[in-house]
Amino acid sequence: MGGPNDTRRHHQRSRLGRQRRLSSSGQTGPVSNSDDPLLRARSLRSVEDARRLYDEWAERYDHDVFEHAAVTGSRQVADLLADHVADRGTPVVDLGCGTGAVGARLAEHGFTDNTGLDLSPAMLAVADQTGAYRRLKECDLTTPIEIEERFSASVSAGTFTTGHVTADAVPGVLALMQSGATIVWAIAPKLWPGFERALEAAGADVRANHTVPI
Repeated sequence: MGGPNDTRRHHQRSRLGRQRRLSSSGQTGPVSNSDDPLLRARSLRSVEDARRLYDEWAERYDHDVFEHAAVTGSRQVADLLADHVADRGTPVVDLGCGTGAVGARLAEHGFTDNTGLDLSPAMLAVADQTGAYRRLKECDLTTPIEIEERFSASVSAGTFTTGHVTADAVPGVLALMQSGATIVWAIAPKLWPGFERALEAAGADVRANHTVPI
């Protein structure tokens, strides 16, 4: 599932074997009341609540997040991957792909082997309309991920954030990656310390940590 959170972003480079990981944070636009899906997204308490919200929000998500709130994290994540992966045929997994904003930007860069995972069937249906994905799969990232394929790169924007997926998911997600994979994730600043510990526990070499506006 996708969604904005904080106004600043961390992007992190580390290695697991030959792996490079670039991490960054989510972001948000202004919200005014508890009926606003942007605010509801930040206070989700269960997988069921998340699926319900994003299923209801799918048709207006791009308008609310990218047009109204002017979130740019999805574009920046895709651009970072393009800067670090020359092979446009490399298999990429988009974690919490939502409506497919990251995948669509990857397609603009020429990436052709993109797989999208998301909790919401309605969001996946919108992502499918982009034509950017070879495969889309309904998936709860907080549980064991049943996919045989292993990926050479990963992207994620708006998933590792408040009310969504925490660092507890890191071991299961890394199990999807090939040795030497390049990863670009958006991570909310308040969650970053837990992700940093989880990556280091997995053998990743944290090389840099930057905070930039998005």
